[in-house]
Amino acid sequence: MDATFKYRAFLVCLTLVFGLSALSVKLISLQVWNRKLSDTSDVPQFRSHEVIPARRGFIVDRNSTVIAQNRQEATLVADLNHLRSESILHRAVAHFYASQKEGWRNFDEAKRKASLSEARTLVKRNLSEEEVIEKHLTYACEIIGQELRTAPNQIREKFKGEATRIVVQKRISESVARRIEEALQERRIQGFYFERSLRRDYPMPTLASHLIGIRGYDRNRKLVGLSGLEKSMDEILSGRDGKRVLKRDEYGLVNLTKSEKVVPPKKGKHVKVTLDMGIQAIVEEELGMAFGALNAKYGSVIVVDPHTGDILGMASRPDFDLNIRKKYQDAVSYAVSAQYESGSVMKIIPMAAALDLRRVNRETVVDCGWGGINRYGFRIHDHHPYGELTFDGVLVKSSNTGVFQFADMAGRESYYRYLRNFGFGSPTGFPIPGEAKGVIQNETNMRNFASATYGYGVSVTPLQLAMAYSVLANGGKLMKPRLVDSLIADNGAVLDQTPIHQVRQVVSSRVAKGMCLALEQVVLKGTGRRAAVPGYRAGGKTGTAEKWDSKTKRYNESEKILTFAGILPVHDPKFVCIVSIDEPSGLGEDFPIGGGTIAAPIFAQVAERVAHYMNLPPTEEIPEKETSIVYSTTE
Repeated sequence: MDATFKYRAFLVCLTLVFGLSALSVKLISLQVWNRKLSDTSDVPQFRSHEVIPARRGFIVDRNSTVIAQNRQEATLVADLNHLRSESILHRAVAHFYASQKEGWRNFDEAKRKASLSEARTLVKRNLSEEEVIEKHLTYACEIIGQELRTAPNQIREKFKGEATRIVVQKRISESVARRIEEALQERRIQGFYFERSLRRDYPMPTLASHLIGIRGYDRNRKLVGLSGLEKSMDEILSGRDGKRVLKRDEYGLVNLTKSEKVVPPKKGKHVKVTLDMGIQAIVEEELGMAFGALNAKYGSVIVVDPHTGDILGMASRPDFDLNIRKKYQDAVSYAVSAQYESGSVMKIIPMAAALDLRRVNRETVVDCGWGGINRYGFRIHDHHPYGELTFDGVLVKSSNTGVFQFADMAGRESYYRYLRNFGFGSPTGFPIPGEAKGVIQNETNMRNFASATYGYGVSVTPLQLAMAYSVLANGGKLMKPRLVDSLIADNGAVLDQTPIHQVRQVVSSRVAKGMCLALEQVVLKGTGRRAAVPGYRAGGKTGTAEKWDSKTKRYNESEKILTFAGILPVHDPKFVCIVSIDEPSGLGEDFPIGGGTIAAPIFAQVAERVAHYMNLPPTEEIPEKETSIVYSTTE
C-alpha cells in the first residue's frame, strides 16, 4: 500500500478520534460538571396548572330567595424558589429598564423587542445574580402594590421569612386578580401565581344560621361542610373542580393569562328549602328580643305547616353570624339537638289516647283530689288544689292528678304506645347533623308512668313537640318534618323533589279536632291566656318544667324550661308554633316564671305577625289594642 495513502488515512482517523472525544467531553461537561449552566428544570417545575373551583350550589328558600351563594376570590402566592432563580428573572428586569426609555409607550412591537433584547444583554453583563433577584422582587412588589393599593414595602415585608411558599394577599376579587395577572405577564415577572376559590357568602347571615351551617377545613385541610345543610348536603352542593393547564412561551416560561388546556368544572346542584325567609325573620326577631330581655341560657322558636311537615321558620339561641362565625363554637341548634323534660305540654298525649280509645269523652269528669291523690302505693301531687274537673277543665287548669287519671283510663301500655306513635323516643329524620332522639325512661315503673303523663321522665326535643302538635292540627297524622324541598339544576329544572311523608295515623280526625277545641279553652280561660292572638282563634298548651340536678338528685326550682305549644287558627290550622325558653333570669324574685307568663306571650307575638304575613283573614273581632307589658307579673 502506498505510504502516502497510509499517512493520510492515519491523519483522518486521528482527527475523527480527537473530534469525537472533544464532543464527548463537552457533552459530559454539560450534563455533569456544568449541569447548572444548561439545566432549565426549574422552569418546567414552576406551577403550570391551576384548579378551577366548582361553583357550589345555592341554597334558596321556598320563594327562591337566595340564602347561600358564592363569591369568587383568589389568593396571590409567591414561589420563593423561583424568585431566587436568576436564570428566569432577566426578562422582567430587562423590561423594567427598557420601559424607562422615553417614548416606550408609543414603541411598536419591533422596537419594543429590540429595546428589551438590548436591555437584557446589559442586565446579564452588568448585574450580579443577587442584584437581578433583588431588582426583580422590587419591580414585582411595585406592580402588585399598585393593583392592590398597598405600599410596596408592606409587600416586601412578607418575604423576610424562610418559607418557600409565601401568601402575598388573600381574598382578592376576581377582577383585581385578572388585572394583576395581566400586569405581571406584560412585564415578564415570574414566580407569582393565583389560587382560585369560591368563598361562601350569606346575604342574610343571621337568619337560620344553625340550619344553613358553614363550610371550613377538616383535619386533612380539605374544604367541606362543617354544620347544618352545608354539611348534610355537601356532596350535592359541591360539584367537581376543573383544571386549567397554563401555556408556556418559547423560553419555557409560564404565561399566566393563556391556557393550553381547560377541563371545565362541574357545577353543584342548588338546594331549595321549605323555609320562608319572611317567617324566619319574624321568629329570629321575636326570639332575639325575648332572649335578650329574659337573659336566658338557651331558646328556640319553630313554625311548621302541620299538613306537609314543612319547616317554615326555625330559630335557636345562642346563634352566630354565618359570614363572621365568631360565636360559631358556642352556638347550639337548640330546636333540634336539645332534649329535656318539657312539663305540661306533654299532657296532650294521655288525653288524646283516652279519647281515641273511647274510654272518655270531653264531658267526662274526674276528681282531682284537691291537691293530690293516692294511686298504686304512692301520692301524686298537683300544683294547685282542684276538685272535680271535666276533660277540658283538666287541660285548662293543667291538673297533674286529672291528667294521670285520664292516662290510667287509657292504660299504661296504651299510653306508651301513643307516646311513641306521636313521635317521641326516636329521631324525626331531620336532615341536620346532631338531632337528638329523646329518652323514654323505664316504662314498667308506675311512678315513671305517672310522671311521664305530665311531662317528667320523658325527654323530648322542640322539633318532636312541633310534629306532635301537628298531629292534632292536621287531623291525626304524624308527618315527617321537611326542610329540603327539592334539588334544582342550574337551568331551573327540578331534579329531585322531597316527597311529603306521612309516618302514620296516630289518632282519628274526630279526636284531633276535639283536642284542638280543648286547647282553645286553655288560651281562652286557662294557663295560656297570654297566648291569645287578636282576631284569631288560637289553641295551645303551656309547660313549666324544673331541671334535674344530678348532684343533689332532685329537681331544681330555680332552673326551669318554659314552653308554649300553639296552633292557629284552631278551627282550620295553618301553622303550629313551639316556643322554648331555657333558664330565664333577671326578672326579679317576685316574677312568676312559667310557660304561661314567658313562653305564651312570645307565641302571641310570633303568631300574630305570621298570620298577617300569611294574609290569614281574621275570624274574630279585633279589640282595640292596649299598651301592655309582654311579660306580666300576674297569672
